Amino acid sequence: MKTDPHTHTIRFGDREIAFNLQRNKRKRLKIVVTPDLVVEVFAPLTAADDQILSTVSKKAPWIIRKLDQLASFHPLPTPRQYTSGETLVYLGRQYLLKVGTSTRRSAKLIGRKLEVYVENPSDRRSVEKMVEEWYRHNARRIFARCLEGCRTIALRHGMPGHRLMIRKMQRRWGSCSPAGRIVLNLKLVRAPVHCIEYVIMHELCHLKHHNHSKAFYSLLTRCQPDWRKRKADLDRFRLA
Repeated sequence: MKTDPHTHTIRFGDREIAFNLQRNKRKRLKIVVTPDLVVEVFAPLTAADDQILSTVSKKAPWIIRKLDQLASFHPLPTPRQYTSGETLVYLGRQYLLKVGTSTRRSAKLIGRKLEVYVENPSDRRSVEKMVEEWYRHNARRIFARCLEGCRTIALRHGMPGHRLMIRKMQRRWGSCSPAGRIVLNLKLVRAPVHCIEYVIMHELCHLKHHNHSKAFYSLLTRCQPDWRKRKADLDRFRLA
């Protein structure tokens, strides 16, 4: 059961924060700041209004920092057209897209160009699908290689087994379920390798601590002492 979202506002210094409140069947309150600068608050059905406002007020400094950080990326890029000359990002580097005609669909990175061949180059969806297939193929290979290195470290700290999945996600680079399933965002393959390793190690640590407690960050620091630098680099990449 879910209720319709309602807009509320709080003040923090000279700033006014508007947020959409949505109650659903959940245990804890969650705050999300989207790339289009919308603050979403998801609260348990039984949470009192004053309790929700108090929690959001306490998180106001974090919300402001997140809004300002995301605002630096605006205006957001226009929708990709998947035509020759556009720029694509892979492992932190930019490549030019070159679209050609061929009865055999293919995509291959040659120098600083991603050359994509489809039957009808004017069919944007066909080119998009080929590019996504190329990203997914390379994501499996890169993520598996990064995971192997991170897992060697994780095993020394007694982390349990896991399963890895790749999925397109809108708001997160990765996630970890209590059952040990780690999901990585397909878009993560656009980031540099050291950022990918950070996300993987972050999620591996959640296998032992399913929260962001001091114990979690202590474990993450022992496993990856420079994780803050890696996270700062990752934060420069747009998720949307």
